[in-house]
Amino acid sequence: MKNKFARKVVFIVLICAMGGMLGGCGWLDNEVKNIKGDLIGNNFTIDFYDHMGSNILTIDGKKVGLEANYTQTQSINAEGQETTNYELSSVVTLTVDGHQIPATGSTIIFTEEGLNKLEDFQLPETIETSGGSVNIVDRNINKIKNVLGTGKVVIVCSQMGVPIAVYGGKTVYWDIPDDLPKTTKLNIDGKALYIHRATYMVLDTNMIK
Repeated sequence: MKNKFARKVVFIVLICAMGGMLGGCGWLDNEVKNIKGDLIGNNFTIDFYDHMGSNILTIDGKKVGLEANYTQTQSINAEGQETTNYELSSVVTLTVDGHQIPATGSTIIFTEEGLNKLEDFQLPETIETSGGSVNIVDRNINKIKNVLGTGKVVIVCSQMGVPIAVYGGKTVYWDIPDDLPKTTKLNIDGKALYIHRATYMVLDTNMIK
């Protein structure tokens, strides 16, 4: 497994070297951070929002963790025997400087120190695009672009669709962690952004110029 991961890293580094003109490698920045610990970053601002997008609480923490919780369920198999299963719960547990905070339902945005919102951003009502080739080809090209990290704008809204915040960067990589329910992780110019229980869009910067 380690050798497989090492080969993957070497392959990605070579891709990043060839794609240096894009200003960095989002995947590599993300994986380097993943070596450091739980919810990765130096310091985080943690903002909690209700369904309508009102900021109900802000916490600043130097050591921040976010982990999933599992629930135990019982079921009967085809032979009539009782079996124990485990399902991912919607409850997440935050650890902030040693303090435990179980949470569910709220939209939570974890912003690493140094990553700022884009102020006075105006999303156009209509976006006209052109170009591209065949969808299957474009999809694979976009996967490579995501590994490298490209210029993107991230528009975060509440669960009811009310705009909350806009972020952007020249090198943006996104990923959906397997073990965190309803959470997306982004790496924006080397800074981490976690979005939990929110609606959002990630747009190519050149789409809205």
